Amino acid sequence: MPKTVIRLAVLLLAIIMAAGWLLARHDAAGWRWLVNGGWHTTARLGKLNSEERRWAAIAWRYVENNTQPGSGLVNGSDKRPVASLWQMGDALIALTAARQLDLIDDIAFDSRLTPLLGTLNQLPLTSAKLPNLLYNTQNVTMVGYGNTPQVIGWSSRDIARLMIALRIVAAFHPEYSEYLERTILRWDFCRLVDAQGQLYAGQMQNNKLVNRAEGRLGDSEYSAAGLGLWGFANQQSLRPPAQHVIIDGLALDIDSRDPRTTWTPAAITTTPYVLSGIEYGWELPGADRDIIKVLRQRASNVYRVQEKRWEKENILTARSDFALAAPPWHVNDTIFANGYAWNTLADDGAWLPRLAQVSTRAVFGLWALWDTPFTQNLMKMTRLQNDPARGWFEGRVEATGSYNRAITLSTNAMVLEALFFKSNMGPLLQHGEIPARSYFRRQLSDPFTAPQRCFPVAPAVDQE
Repeated sequence: MPKTVIRLAVLLLAIIMAAGWLLARHDAAGWRWLVNGGWHTTARLGKLNSEERRWAAIAWRYVENNTQPGSGLVNGSDKRPVASLWQMGDALIALTAARQLDLIDDIAFDSRLTPLLGTLNQLPLTSAKLPNLLYNTQNVTMVGYGNTPQVIGWSSRDIARLMIALRIVAAFHPEYSEYLERTILRWDFCRLVDAQGQLYAGQMQNNKLVNRAEGRLGDSEYSAAGLGLWGFANQQSLRPPAQHVIIDGLALDIDSRDPRTTWTPAAITTTPYVLSGIEYGWELPGADRDIIKVLRQRASNVYRVQEKRWEKENILTARSDFALAAPPWHVNDTIFANGYAWNTLADDGAWLPRLAQVSTRAVFGLWALWDTPFTQNLMKMTRLQNDPARGWFEGRVEATGSYNRAITLSTNAMVLEALFFKSNMGPLLQHGEIPARSYFRRQLSDPFTAPQRCFPVAPAVDQE
Protein backbone atom coordinates (compact mmCIF):
# COMPACT_ATOMS: atom_id res chain seq x y z
CA MET A 1 0.00 0.00 0.00
CA PRO A 2 1.51 3.38 -0.94
CA LYS A 3 2.81 5.45 1.98
CA THR A 4 0.55 8.37 1.00
CA VAL A 5 -2.56 6.21 1.35
CA ILE A 6 -1.37 4.90 4.72
CA ARG A 7 -0.75 8.45 5.95
CA LEU A 8 -4.20 9.57 4.80
CA ALA A 9 -5.81 6.58 6.55
CA VAL A 10 -3.94 7.35 9.79
CA LEU A 11 -4.93 11.01 9.55
CA LEU A 12 -8.59 10.09 8.96
CA LEU A 13 -8.54 7.72 11.94
CA ALA A 14 -7.04 10.46 14.12
CA ILE A 15 -9.75 12.91 13.05
CA ILE A 16 -12.50 10.37 13.85
CA MET A 17 -10.98 9.64 17.26
CA ALA A 18 -10.66 13.36 18.02
CA ALA A 19 -14.28 13.98 17.02
CA GLY A 20 -15.40 11.10 19.24
CA TRP A 21 -13.43 12.51 22.15
CA LEU A 22 -15.02 15.93 21.65
CA LEU A 23 -18.52 14.48 21.58
CA ALA A 24 -17.90 12.40 24.70
CA ARG A 25 -16.42 15.09 26.89
CA HIS A 26 -18.41 15.75 30.07
CA ASP A 27 -18.49 19.50 29.48
CA ALA A 28 -20.24 18.85 26.12
CA ALA A 29 -17.61 20.57 24.00
CA GLY A 30 -18.58 18.18 21.22
CA TRP A 31 -22.17 19.43 21.24
CA ARG A 32 -20.86 23.00 21.18
CA TRP A 33 -18.66 22.22 18.20
CA LEU A 34 -21.53 20.60 16.30
CA VAL A 35 -24.01 23.37 17.03
CA ASN A 36 -21.63 26.25 16.55
CA GLY A 37 -19.99 25.14 13.32
CA GLY A 38 -18.08 28.41 13.29
CA TRP A 39 -21.06 30.22 14.80
CA HIS A 40 -20.67 33.06 17.26
CA THR A 41 -20.37 31.50 20.72
CA THR A 42 -20.66 28.51 23.01
CA ALA A 43 -23.36 27.41 25.39
CA ARG A 44 -22.82 27.00 29.14
CA LEU A 45 -23.14 23.25 29.61
CA GLY A 46 -22.25 20.70 32.27
CA LYS A 47 -23.14 19.39 35.69
CA LEU A 48 -24.71 21.96 38.04
CA ASN A 49 -22.49 23.23 40.82
CA SER A 50 -23.75 23.74 44.37
CA GLU A 51 -24.81 27.33 43.78
CA GLU A 52 -26.70 26.44 40.61
CA ARG A 53 -28.50 23.64 42.44
CA ARG A 54 -29.52 26.20 45.07
CA TRP A 55 -30.91 28.42 42.29
CA ALA A 56 -32.96 25.48 40.99
CA ALA A 57 -34.28 24.70 44.47
CA ILE A 58 -35.45 28.31 44.91
CA ALA A 59 -37.33 28.18 41.59
CA TRP A 60 -38.89 24.84 42.55
CA ARG A 61 -40.05 26.34 45.84
CA TYR A 62 -42.35 28.62 43.82
CA VAL A 63 -43.97 25.55 42.25
CA GLU A 64 -44.34 23.84 45.63
CA ASN A 65 -45.95 26.95 47.12
CA ASN A 66 -48.37 27.49 44.25
CA THR A 67 -49.56 24.05 43.17
CA GLN A 68 -53.27 23.44 43.66
CA PRO A 69 -53.56 19.91 45.10
CA GLY A 70 -56.95 19.19 43.57
CA SER A 71 -56.26 20.23 39.97
CA GLY A 72 -52.47 19.93 39.88
CA LEU A 73 -52.38 23.36 38.19
CA VAL A 74 -49.81 25.93 39.29
CA ASN A 75 -50.77 29.56 39.89
CA GLY A 76 -49.43 31.88 37.20
CA SER A 77 -48.34 34.42 39.82
CA ASP A 78 -47.64 33.96 43.51
CA LYS A 79 -50.79 33.04 45.45
CA ARG A 80 -53.14 34.19 42.67
CA PRO A 81 -55.20 31.20 41.44
CA VAL A 82 -55.21 31.96 37.70
CA ALA A 83 -53.16 30.38 34.91
CA SER A 84 -52.95 30.67 31.12
CA LEU A 85 -52.23 27.85 28.68
CA TRP A 86 -48.67 29.19 28.42
CA GLN A 87 -48.28 28.88 32.17
CA MET A 88 -49.69 25.35 32.11
CA GLY A 89 -46.86 24.58 29.72
CA ASP A 90 -44.43 26.27 32.11
CA ALA A 91 -45.69 24.02 34.91
CA LEU A 92 -45.09 20.84 32.88
CA ILE A 93 -41.56 21.93 31.93
CA ALA A 94 -40.75 22.99 35.50
CA LEU A 95 -41.93 19.61 36.78
CA THR A 96 -39.84 17.72 34.22
CA ALA A 97 -36.80 19.86 35.02
CA ALA A 98 -37.25 19.24 38.74
CA ARG A 99 -37.24 15.48 38.19
CA GLN A 100 -34.25 15.51 35.83
CA LEU A 101 -32.30 17.71 38.25
CA ASP A 102 -33.16 15.34 41.12
CA LEU A 103 -35.06 17.96 43.08
CA ILE A 104 -37.86 15.37 43.36
CA ASP A 105 -38.04 11.59 42.95
CA ASP A 106 -40.28 9.44 40.73
CA ILE A 107 -43.00 9.19 43.36
CA ALA A 108 -43.24 12.96 43.79
CA PHE A 109 -43.11 13.46 40.01
CA ASP A 110 -46.01 11.05 39.46
CA SER A 111 -48.05 12.48 42.32
CA ARG A 112 -47.82 15.95 40.75
CA LEU A 113 -48.15 15.00 37.09
CA THR A 114 -51.15 12.69 37.53
CA PRO A 115 -53.70 15.30 38.70
CA LEU A 116 -52.33 17.77 36.16
CA LEU A 117 -52.86 15.27 33.35
CA GLY A 118 -56.39 14.63 34.56
CA THR A 119 -57.13 18.35 34.52
CA LEU A 120 -55.62 18.94 31.08
CA ASN A 121 -57.68 16.08 29.65
CA GLN A 122 -60.89 17.56 31.05
CA LEU A 123 -60.34 21.30 30.54
CA PRO A 124 -63.59 23.14 29.76
CA LEU A 125 -63.36 24.43 26.19
CA THR A 126 -64.76 27.45 24.37
CA SER A 127 -67.48 27.10 21.76
CA ALA A 128 -64.69 26.75 19.19
CA LYS A 129 -63.53 23.59 21.01
CA LEU A 130 -60.28 25.29 21.99
CA PRO A 131 -58.97 26.17 25.46
CA ASN A 132 -59.80 29.56 26.91
CA LEU A 133 -57.03 32.12 27.51
CA LEU A 134 -57.29 31.81 31.31
CA TYR A 135 -58.49 29.31 33.93
CA ASN A 136 -59.03 29.40 37.66
CA THR A 137 -56.44 26.97 39.05
CA GLN A 138 -58.64 25.84 41.95
CA ASN A 139 -61.92 24.96 40.24
CA VAL A 140 -60.66 24.88 36.60
CA THR A 141 -63.35 27.21 35.28
CA MET A 142 -62.77 29.50 32.30
CA VAL A 143 -62.18 33.03 33.61
CA GLY A 144 -61.36 36.55 32.49
CA TYR A 145 -58.56 38.82 33.68
CA GLY A 146 -60.48 39.58 36.88
CA ASN A 147 -60.67 35.85 37.73
CA THR A 148 -64.44 35.79 37.28
CA PRO A 149 -66.17 33.22 35.03
CA GLN A 150 -65.81 34.39 31.44
CA VAL A 151 -64.90 33.16 27.97
CA ILE A 152 -62.35 35.59 26.51
CA GLY A 153 -61.00 33.64 23.55
CA TRP A 154 -57.83 31.69 22.84
CA SER A 155 -54.21 32.29 21.88
CA SER A 156 -52.31 30.14 19.37
CA ARG A 157 -49.11 31.35 21.06
CA ASP A 158 -50.18 29.99 24.43
CA ILE A 159 -51.58 26.78 22.98
CA ALA A 160 -48.31 26.18 21.11
CA ARG A 161 -46.35 26.60 24.36
CA LEU A 162 -48.46 23.89 26.00
CA MET A 163 -48.04 21.61 22.99
CA ILE A 164 -44.25 22.01 23.22
CA ALA A 165 -44.34 21.25 26.95
CA LEU A 166 -46.34 18.06 26.37
CA ARG A 167 -43.62 16.85 23.99
CA ILE A 168 -40.84 17.75 26.47
CA VAL A 169 -42.49 15.64 29.18
CA ALA A 170 -42.95 12.77 26.74
CA ALA A 171 -39.32 12.96 25.59
CA PHE A 172 -38.05 12.34 29.12
CA HIS A 173 -40.96 10.27 30.47
CA PRO A 174 -42.38 8.31 27.50
CA GLU A 175 -44.43 6.08 29.84
CA TYR A 176 -46.93 8.98 30.15
CA SER A 177 -47.12 9.63 26.38
CA GLU A 178 -50.64 8.28 25.82
CA TYR A 179 -52.17 10.62 28.40
CA LEU A 180 -50.11 13.59 27.23
CA GLU A 181 -51.23 12.98 23.64
CA ARG A 182 -54.89 12.60 24.59
CA THR A 183 -54.85 16.22 25.79
CA ILE A 184 -54.97 17.78 22.35
CA LEU A 185 -57.11 15.12 20.66
CA ARG A 186 -60.16 16.82 22.23
CA TRP A 187 -59.44 20.13 20.49
CA ASP A 188 -60.61 21.49 17.14
CA PHE A 189 -57.74 23.03 15.14
CA CYS A 190 -59.83 24.37 12.25
CA ARG A 191 -59.86 27.91 13.64
CA LEU A 192 -56.34 27.77 15.08
CA VAL A 193 -54.18 27.01 12.01
CA ASP A 194 -54.88 27.00 8.27
CA ALA A 195 -53.47 24.80 5.52
CA GLN A 196 -50.58 27.22 4.92
CA GLY A 197 -49.57 27.24 8.58
CA GLN A 198 -50.88 30.69 9.54
CA LEU A 199 -51.83 30.74 13.23
CA TYR A 200 -54.93 32.46 14.60
CA ALA A 201 -56.17 33.75 17.93
CA GLY A 202 -59.79 34.04 19.01
CA GLN A 203 -61.15 37.27 20.44
CA MET A 204 -64.56 38.10 21.88
CA GLN A 205 -66.32 40.83 19.89
CA ASN A 206 -70.02 41.53 20.43
CA ASN A 207 -70.30 38.26 22.35
CA LYS A 208 -68.87 36.27 19.42
CA LEU A 209 -65.47 34.62 19.03
CA VAL A 210 -63.74 36.24 16.08
CA ASN A 211 -60.55 34.95 14.45
CA ARG A 212 -57.52 37.16 13.88
CA ALA A 213 -54.04 36.28 12.64
CA GLU A 214 -51.56 35.92 15.50
CA GLY A 215 -47.79 35.82 15.69
CA ARG A 216 -45.12 38.40 15.03
CA LEU A 217 -41.47 37.79 14.20
CA GLY A 218 -39.83 35.79 17.00
CA ASP A 219 -43.05 34.64 18.61
CA SER A 220 -44.35 33.43 15.23
CA GLU A 221 -41.50 30.98 14.62
CA TYR A 222 -41.55 29.70 18.19
CA SER A 223 -45.32 29.10 18.02
CA ALA A 224 -44.90 27.42 14.63
CA ALA A 225 -42.48 24.97 16.24
CA GLY A 226 -45.14 23.90 18.72
CA LEU A 227 -47.57 23.04 15.93
CA GLY A 228 -44.86 21.48 13.76
CA LEU A 229 -43.87 19.06 16.54
CA TRP A 230 -47.29 17.46 16.22
CA GLY A 231 -47.29 17.38 12.41
CA PHE A 232 -49.40 20.47 11.69
CA ALA A 233 -48.61 22.80 8.81
CA ASN A 234 -46.43 25.68 9.98
CA GLN A 235 -44.54 27.04 6.98
CA GLN A 236 -46.22 30.44 6.82
CA SER A 237 -45.63 31.09 10.51
CA LEU A 238 -41.99 30.03 10.14
CA ARG A 239 -41.50 32.77 7.55
CA PRO A 240 -43.17 35.97 8.80
CA PRO A 241 -42.39 39.10 6.74
CA ALA A 242 -39.34 40.94 8.06
CA GLN A 243 -37.34 44.13 7.67
CA HIS A 244 -34.15 45.45 9.25
CA VAL A 245 -33.68 47.99 12.00
CA ILE A 246 -30.19 49.20 12.90
CA ILE A 247 -29.13 49.39 16.56
CA ASP A 248 -25.48 50.11 17.41
CA GLY A 249 -24.44 49.06 13.92
CA LEU A 250 -26.25 45.71 14.07
CA ALA A 251 -29.04 44.88 11.60
CA LEU A 252 -31.82 43.20 13.58
CA ASP A 253 -34.89 41.67 11.95
CA ILE A 254 -38.33 42.87 12.98
CA ASP A 255 -41.81 42.09 11.70
CA SER A 256 -42.61 44.33 8.74
CA ARG A 257 -46.40 44.31 9.10
CA ASP A 258 -47.98 47.59 10.13
CA PRO A 259 -49.11 47.46 13.80
CA ARG A 260 -51.84 50.01 12.99
CA THR A 261 -53.60 47.34 10.92
CA THR A 262 -52.61 44.24 12.90
CA TRP A 263 -53.28 45.81 16.33
CA THR A 264 -50.12 44.12 17.58
CA PRO A 265 -46.84 46.02 18.12
CA ALA A 266 -43.84 44.82 16.13
CA ALA A 267 -41.23 44.24 18.81
CA ILE A 268 -37.94 42.45 19.48
CA THR A 269 -37.60 40.70 22.84
CA THR A 270 -35.29 38.02 24.20
CA THR A 271 -37.68 35.27 25.31
CA PRO A 272 -38.72 33.56 22.03
CA TYR A 273 -35.12 33.40 20.83
CA VAL A 274 -33.72 31.87 24.02
CA LEU A 275 -36.58 29.36 24.28
CA SER A 276 -35.94 28.30 20.67
CA GLY A 277 -32.28 27.78 21.56
CA ILE A 278 -32.86 25.95 24.85
CA GLU A 279 -35.51 23.64 23.43
CA TYR A 280 -34.36 23.05 19.84
CA GLY A 281 -30.91 24.56 19.33
CA TRP A 282 -32.83 26.74 16.83
CA GLU A 283 -33.54 23.69 14.64
CA LEU A 284 -37.29 24.24 14.74
CA PRO A 285 -39.62 21.48 13.49
CA GLY A 286 -40.53 22.09 9.87
CA ALA A 287 -37.68 24.57 9.30
CA ASP A 288 -35.25 24.00 6.44
CA ARG A 289 -31.54 24.77 6.64
CA ASP A 290 -32.02 28.32 5.35
CA ILE A 291 -34.58 29.14 8.06
CA ILE A 292 -32.40 27.57 10.76
CA LYS A 293 -29.44 29.68 9.63
CA VAL A 294 -31.58 32.83 9.77
CA LEU A 295 -32.98 31.95 13.20
CA ARG A 296 -29.49 31.42 14.60
CA GLN A 297 -28.34 34.75 13.22
CA ARG A 298 -31.37 36.52 14.66
CA ALA A 299 -30.74 34.96 18.07
CA SER A 300 -27.08 35.93 17.84
CA ASN A 301 -28.01 39.53 17.07
CA VAL A 302 -30.53 39.66 19.93
CA TYR A 303 -27.75 38.54 22.26
CA ARG A 304 -25.07 40.75 20.71
CA VAL A 305 -27.05 44.01 20.73
CA GLN A 306 -27.66 43.69 24.47
CA GLU A 307 -23.99 42.86 25.02
CA LYS A 308 -22.94 45.89 22.94
CA ARG A 309 -25.12 48.19 25.03
CA TRP A 310 -23.26 46.96 28.11
CA GLU A 311 -19.86 47.37 26.42
CA LYS A 312 -20.69 50.83 25.09
CA GLU A 313 -22.77 52.37 27.91
CA ASN A 314 -22.05 50.04 30.84
CA ILE A 315 -25.78 49.28 31.14
CA LEU A 316 -26.53 45.67 32.00
CA THR A 317 -29.36 44.69 29.67
CA ALA A 318 -31.65 41.66 29.44
CA ARG A 319 -35.02 42.59 27.95
CA SER A 320 -38.22 40.57 28.18
CA ASP A 321 -41.86 41.11 29.07
CA PHE A 322 -42.56 40.98 32.80
CA ALA A 323 -45.29 41.21 35.41
CA LEU A 324 -45.86 43.82 38.11
CA ALA A 325 -47.68 43.57 41.42
CA ALA A 326 -49.58 46.81 40.63
CA PRO A 327 -51.00 48.54 37.52
CA PRO A 328 -50.22 48.29 34.65
CA TRP A 329 -49.67 44.65 35.76
CA HIS A 330 -47.86 43.57 32.58
CA VAL A 331 -45.08 45.38 30.66
CA ASN A 332 -43.44 44.70 27.30
CA ASP A 333 -39.77 45.57 27.77
CA THR A 334 -38.17 45.44 24.33
CA ILE A 335 -34.97 45.77 22.38
CA PHE A 336 -36.98 47.59 19.72
CA ALA A 337 -40.68 48.45 19.36
CA ASN A 338 -42.86 51.09 17.74
CA GLY A 339 -39.93 52.73 15.97
CA TYR A 340 -37.57 53.05 18.97
CA ALA A 341 -34.75 51.05 20.49
CA TRP A 342 -34.99 50.03 24.17
CA ASN A 343 -38.69 50.86 24.25
CA THR A 344 -40.75 49.91 27.33
CA LEU A 345 -44.51 49.73 26.79
CA ALA A 346 -47.67 48.82 28.66
CA ASP A 347 -50.12 46.52 26.91
CA ASP A 348 -52.12 49.59 25.84
CA GLY A 349 -49.02 51.11 24.19
CA ALA A 350 -48.24 53.65 26.92
CA TRP A 351 -44.53 54.53 27.14
CA LEU A 352 -43.07 53.54 30.53
CA PRO A 353 -39.27 53.98 30.44
CA ARG A 354 -39.08 54.25 34.25
CA LEU A 355 -40.16 50.59 34.46
CA ALA A 356 -37.42 49.16 32.21
CA GLN A 357 -35.65 46.33 33.98
CA VAL A 358 -33.09 43.56 33.78
CA SER A 359 -35.38 40.54 33.43
CA THR A 360 -34.53 37.49 35.51
CA ARG A 361 -35.95 35.12 32.89
CA ALA A 362 -33.97 36.81 30.11
CA VAL A 363 -30.76 36.66 32.18
CA PHE A 364 -31.08 32.91 32.76
CA GLY A 365 -31.83 32.24 29.10
CA LEU A 366 -28.87 34.32 27.88
CA TRP A 367 -26.57 32.88 30.54
CA ALA A 368 -27.39 29.28 29.53
CA LEU A 369 -26.85 29.85 25.81
CA TRP A 370 -23.86 32.23 25.81
CA ASP A 371 -20.89 31.54 28.07
CA THR A 372 -19.30 35.02 27.97
CA PRO A 373 -18.11 37.78 30.33
CA PHE A 374 -21.33 39.67 29.58
CA THR A 375 -23.64 36.87 30.76
CA GLN A 376 -21.35 36.17 33.69
CA ASN A 377 -21.77 39.80 34.78
CA LEU A 378 -25.52 39.59 34.26
CA MET A 379 -25.67 36.56 36.53
CA LYS A 380 -23.44 38.10 39.20
CA MET A 381 -26.00 40.88 39.49
CA THR A 382 -29.03 38.56 39.23
CA ARG A 383 -28.07 35.58 41.42
CA LEU A 384 -29.44 37.16 44.63
CA GLN A 385 -32.63 38.37 42.98
CA ASN A 386 -34.91 36.02 44.90
CA ASP A 387 -36.69 35.12 48.09
CA PRO A 388 -35.52 31.59 48.99
CA ALA A 389 -38.90 30.84 50.55
CA ARG A 390 -40.96 32.08 47.58
CA GLY A 391 -38.96 32.05 44.34
CA TRP A 392 -37.21 34.37 41.90
CA PHE A 393 -38.25 38.01 41.43
CA GLU A 394 -39.22 39.28 37.98
CA GLY A 395 -36.21 41.54 37.72
CA ARG A 396 -34.23 44.59 38.78
CA VAL A 397 -35.31 48.08 37.71
CA GLU A 398 -32.78 49.56 35.32
CA ALA A 399 -33.11 53.17 36.46
CA THR A 400 -32.90 52.60 40.22
CA GLY A 401 -31.45 49.15 40.88
CA SER A 402 -34.44 48.23 43.04
CA TYR A 403 -36.16 44.86 42.73
CA ASN A 404 -39.40 44.21 40.92
CA ARG A 405 -40.60 41.82 43.64
CA ALA A 406 -43.44 40.28 41.63
CA ILE A 407 -42.97 36.51 41.50
CA THR A 408 -44.36 34.47 38.61
CA LEU A 409 -44.45 30.93 37.30
CA SER A 410 -42.97 31.89 33.91
CA THR A 411 -39.82 33.36 35.43
CA ASN A 412 -39.27 30.49 37.87
CA ALA A 413 -39.96 27.95 35.13
CA MET A 414 -37.37 29.69 32.93
CA VAL A 415 -34.79 29.39 35.72
CA LEU A 416 -35.47 25.65 35.94
CA GLU A 417 -35.53 25.21 32.16
CA ALA A 418 -32.21 27.02 31.67
CA LEU A 419 -30.53 24.93 34.37
CA PHE A 420 -32.13 21.79 32.89
CA PHE A 421 -30.59 22.72 29.51
CA LYS A 422 -27.16 23.12 31.11
CA SER A 423 -27.37 19.80 32.94
CA ASN A 424 -28.84 18.06 29.86
CA MET A 425 -25.79 19.10 27.82
CA GLY A 426 -27.90 20.76 25.17
CA PRO A 427 -31.38 21.26 23.72
CA LEU A 428 -34.28 19.53 25.43
CA LEU A 429 -35.98 18.40 22.23
CA GLN A 430 -33.18 16.92 20.18
CA HIS A 431 -35.54 13.96 19.70
CA GLY A 432 -39.00 15.47 20.23
CA GLU A 433 -40.82 13.99 17.24
CA ILE A 434 -43.83 11.78 17.91
CA PRO A 435 -43.02 8.08 17.40
CA ALA A 436 -44.78 6.40 14.47
CA ARG A 437 -46.43 3.87 16.79
CA SER A 438 -47.63 6.42 19.35
CA TYR A 439 -51.22 6.66 20.54
CA PHE A 440 -51.59 10.01 18.75
CA ARG A 441 -50.38 8.67 15.40
CA ARG A 442 -52.58 5.59 15.70
CA GLN A 443 -55.66 7.72 16.34
CA LEU A 444 -54.96 9.89 13.30
CA SER A 445 -54.21 6.97 11.00
CA ASP A 446 -57.32 4.95 11.87
CA PRO A 447 -60.28 6.14 9.74
CA PHE A 448 -62.71 5.01 12.44
CA THR A 449 -61.07 6.97 15.28
CA ALA A 450 -59.41 9.91 13.50
CA PRO A 451 -60.86 13.22 14.74
CA GLN A 452 -62.36 15.29 11.91
CA ARG A 453 -61.18 18.59 13.32
CA CYS A 454 -58.36 19.67 10.98
CA PHE A 455 -55.70 17.41 12.49
CA PRO A 456 -52.74 16.56 10.24
CA VAL A 457 -53.13 13.53 8.00
CA ALA A 458 -51.06 10.67 9.40
CA PRO A 459 -49.73 7.72 7.42
CA ALA A 460 -51.17 4.31 8.19
CA VAL A 461 -49.53 2.59 11.17
CA ASP A 462 -48.62 -1.10 11.13
CA GLN A 463 -50.89 -2.74 13.70
CA GLU A 464 -48.66 -5.78 14.24
